[in-house]
Amino acid sequence: MQKIIDIVKDYLIKETNNALLITGEWGVGKTYFFNNILSEEIEKVSFKENENIKYKSIRVSLFGVTNIDDIERRIVAELYPFLNKGIKWGKGIFKFLLSIPKIKEYIPEIPNSDLIDSETDNLVICFDDLERRSKNFSIDSLIGYINNLTENSNLKIIIIGNTDKIKESFDEIKEKLIGREIEYKINIEDVFDSLIQNEFQGFPQYIDFCSKEKNFICSFFQDYKNIRTLKFILTRYHDIYSQIERIIPNIDYIQSNKNAVLKETLLFTIAIAIEYKKGKVTRNNKEEIDNIIRFSRKDIQRFLNEESLSDKKNDKKETLLSKIKYKYYYQNNFSYYFYVPIFNYIVGINILDEKLFEEDIRKKYKISEDNTIPESYELYNQIDSDEVFSMSNDTYKQLLKEMLSYVDKGEYGLQDYLFVYSFVLDFNNPLKIKEKTLKKRIIKGIKKGKDKFAYTPKLQRIISHSKKVNEDENLKEIADFCLTINNEKEQEKYKQDSINLINILKNDFDHFEHQVKNKYSTIPIFKYINGKTISKFYNDKIDLRVRLFEVFNHRYIYYREEVLQKEKDFYLQLQQSIEKKATKLKSGPEWYVYNNFNELLKNIINHLQNS
Repeated sequence: MQKIIDIVKDYLIKETNNALLITGEWGVGKTYFFNNILSEEIEKVSFKENENIKYKSIRVSLFGVTNIDDIERRIVAELYPFLNKGIKWGKGIFKFLLSIPKIKEYIPEIPNSDLIDSETDNLVICFDDLERRSKNFSIDSLIGYINNLTENSNLKIIIIGNTDKIKESFDEIKEKLIGREIEYKINIEDVFDSLIQNEFQGFPQYIDFCSKEKNFICSFFQDYKNIRTLKFILTRYHDIYSQIERIIPNIDYIQSNKNAVLKETLLFTIAIAIEYKKGKVTRNNKEEIDNIIRFSRKDIQRFLNEESLSDKKNDKKETLLSKIKYKYYYQNNFSYYFYVPIFNYIVGINILDEKLFEEDIRKKYKISEDNTIPESYELYNQIDSDEVFSMSNDTYKQLLKEMLSYVDKGEYGLQDYLFVYSFVLDFNNPLKIKEKTLKKRIIKGIKKGKDKFAYTPKLQRIISHSKKVNEDENLKEIADFCLTINNEKEQEKYKQDSINLINILKNDFDHFEHQVKNKYSTIPIFKYINGKTISKFYNDKIDLRVRLFEVFNHRYIYYREEVLQKEKDFYLQLQQSIEKKATKLKSGPEWYVYNNFNELLKNIINHLQNS
C-alpha cells in the first residue's frame, strides 16, 4: 500500500503527459483505498514544490457511462463543491471547464477571473470503474478524451480498473495513455483498522471488539481478499453485536459467557456472508444447512488428519454443509450451530428479527424463560464448546461422568441424548464404556424423562442427515427410540393445537386464516381435525363460506405436497359432507358456492391420489 502511495506521489511531482493506472481484482478495495487513504495522501503533495499550494483530487466513476457528456456531467458534479468554496484553480482547469459544450446547464455562472491562478493546475482526476463503462461507449473515445486532459489541460489522471475484464483492449490503452501501471494487492490487516474507524465512528465499543478479533476475522481473507465482503460482514455483525449487548443484561449465562457467544455468532456470520457473496449460499438452500448438527467430534479429528483432508477436498459428493463445517468450523475447533435469524438477515430474507434472535440464543444455550440454565445444560454447553480442547483428560472424564448422572435422571431433551452418546465416545472413549452399555443407559434415561419431553419438529431431519446414525447400530437404536417418542409427542401436541384452532375458527376467523397460512403452512394440522367439523362451520356461517374456500384453495396451490398428503383423510371427510349438501341444492348462490367448494375438494383429492 505504501509502495503505491510513493509511486503516485512521484507521478505528481514529475512532468508528465500520461496517466497512471491502478489495477486489481473486483472487490479488493481499490475504490476504498482511493477514497479513504490515497486521496488524503495526494492532498499532502505540494504543486511544483510550492508549499502553499496542494493538489486537490476528485473521483469520477465510469460505471454505466455511455458517452463523453456523461463523463463531463460527473466531473462538474465533483468539482462544483470546490468552485462554491472559492478555491483558486489554474487556467488549464478553467480552459477544460469552458470547453464543455453544455457547461451553462451545469453551472449557471462560470467563476470569475479572480478564482484563476495562472500558476496552478493542481487537479487530480481519478477515473474509477474503467471496465464498467457502457458497452456502447468505445474504448477509443474514452482514450482520446482522457489523453486530451493529460496533454492539453495538463491534468494529472489516475485510472482505476480491473484490466483482466478488458483484455481485448488493454494493450491499446496501455500504449496510448498509460505511463505506469500498478497492481493493487490488498493487505486486509492494513485496511481493517482504517475500515472500522471510518465505518463505525461513534461506536467505540464495537471498534474495540473488532480490533480484538482482527486476527480471527482477517484469517478468513488470506485467500479471498475482498474488501466489499469484509465491509459487509462488519456492517451486518454490528447489528448482531448490538442485539447481543441488548440481551446480555437480562441473562446471566450470556453475560458470563459473552465472549463465547460473540465468537460463535461472529463465525456463523463470517461463514454465511462469505459463501453468500461468492454465490454458494442462497435463500433457496437454507434447509440444506439448517440445524443439521454433527453427531461426533470425531469429525474434527478426521479433518485434522492430512490424508483425510486430501480425501475431503477431492470428494465430489461433499455437501454444502460439510464444506462450510470443514472450511470455517473444524479448522477452528468450533461446533456448528445454525442461527436462523442471522441467516435470514445475511441473505436478505428478513431484517434482523430481535425477538427471534433472542429466542434462538435461548434455544442454543438451553436458557429457560426465567433466564436460568439447569445445571445439566450448563454442563452440556461446556462439553459442547471448544473449551474442551483446553481441558485435561481428568477434567473431561469427570464432566462426562456428571453428564451421565443427569442422563440417569432423564434431565435432557429428546434430541440431546443423541449428542450425549457421541460426547461420551468422542476422543477415543475416555471412560472406556461399552457402546451397548451406554445405549441401554441412555434409553433407560429417556424413559425416565419421557413425561417432560416436548415435540421436536426437526428431529427426523436431523437424524436422516446423519451418516453416523446409519453407521452405528447402537446410536440408530437410540435414534429410533427417540423418533417413536417424538411421534407420540407430535400427536399430543397437534391434537391439542387442532382443538385450539377450531376454537379460533369459531371466534376469530381472521386469526384462524393467519394461523393456517403462517404457523401451520408446513404442518399438516388438518390431519388432526374431523372434516365434518369444518363442514358444519361452512353450513352455519354463510358469510364466511367464500373466505373458507379461499383458505383451502390457497393451501392447495401454495403448500407442500407432503403436508397435503398427510391431510388426505380430512379432505375426503370434508368433501363427502359438502357433496351431500351440494346435491340437495339445484340452483341459486348457495348451489354455486357449495358446488364450487366441492369441485375444489375433489381436485385436491384427485391430485393426492394420483401423485
